[in-house]
Amino acid sequence: MKCPKCGSTNCIVMPVTETKTKYRGCCGWLLWIILALLTCGLILIIPLVTNKKTKTKTKTVAVCQDCGTKWNV
Repeated sequence: MKCPKCGSTNCIVMPVTETKTKYRGCCGWLLWIILALLTCGLILIIPLVTNKKTKTKTKTVAVCQDCGTKWNV
């Protein structure tokens, strides 16, 4: 493997994990609270409200040990 910036062959490859967490907004909370009060289904609805969505993505990145340039492999 060769660095695109300096041409060095002193490069390592490592996995990088990106995590994104999406929380519900205030409108989503309000909707679930109103629905819970109207249906009295608090036991069924509370776990749905407190859940957050998490997405994890792993990609492979090469790093030049001489100049520090990073690029996707």
